[in-house]
Amino acid sequence: MTRFHRLTLAALTLFAPSLCWSQTQAPAPGPPGPDIGAGGATLPGPAGRGVENAIPITPDMIRELARRYKENSQTQEETLTAVASPVSRPISVSFAPGAATSIVQTVKGYPSALSFFDNTGKPWPIAWDTSSNAAGGSSGNCNTNAGTASGPAVEVVGFHSCVPVKGSNVLQITPLSLAPRGGILVSLQGAPKPLAFLVIGGSDRYDADVSVRVAERGPNAKVQIDTRPGAPVTGAPFMNAMLSGIAPADARPLSVEGIAPDDIRAWRLGGDVYLRTRHTLMSPPWSASESGEGGVTLYALPFTPVVLMSINGRTVSAELKE
Repeated sequence: MTRFHRLTLAALTLFAPSLCWSQTQAPAPGPPGPDIGAGGATLPGPAGRGVENAIPITPDMIRELARRYKENSQTQEETLTAVASPVSRPISVSFAPGAATSIVQTVKGYPSALSFFDNTGKPWPIAWDTSSNAAGGSSGNCNTNAGTASGPAVEVVGFHSCVPVKGSNVLQITPLSLAPRGGILVSLQGAPKPLAFLVIGGSDRYDADVSVRVAERGPNAKVQIDTRPGAPVTGAPFMNAMLSGIAPADARPLSVEGIAPDDIRAWRLGGDVYLRTRHTLMSPPWSASESGEGGVTLYALPFTPVVLMSINGRTVSAELKE
């Protein structure tokens, strides 16, 4: 029985006393009213008034009740489900002692995804707990209860979470209340300790897609072309932003000739040049780099008008112009 049917039954219950009263009292004297005969014909007499007393709620009253129920349901949904804008952003985390805890904003009714990558840009899978009986029938994905058998090594408080498939680097979370507040512990495959996140409720913005860049090499790390001690990998915030294609306000974009513009972007910031590309920089030597998902790498190098890139096994020259 739906809620509307229950409301209609309640309305009929409210009018039930009038039915009992009409059955115990003699009809009041007056002009005879129409009777309802076979085939829907109306006939004069007390039978018509008996039908009206037996069913006191009219079709118009039922329509009005349905309209009010629909408006109340719609208002309830609008009140409980806020309108929020999705945000896609990267964050950097570390296993170092004393590292800051990252914050993730969520809004009820909107899912958030945390994707984990190592410092070479390769996906870092979430660890899997297989110590229990794997014959329990649970595959540990979003559609089953992973806690009954093998499942992802994730501890969540105040939220529903799932890992789409075993070996995935993606954690999906959904808040359970209008004002969620809790935490997440995520153990990555082969990591020395779990990563901690503070999850809070947002107002008009929520983190729909968070790329979590771990400052360590994961189990699927790609081989570094240049491993010189003088060429460190840095996690500077502005480099993380440039890796996502967002340059600082004082960075001047450079035009690149010789390589398709979809394959490389360049900026000049101070005395350095920053190249964002999926190809490998061969020359000149770079001073720092930052790798992200999708095989994209950001190189920092002293200003130069020409660079050499390795594209599909061949060396290509590109010219940089302001």
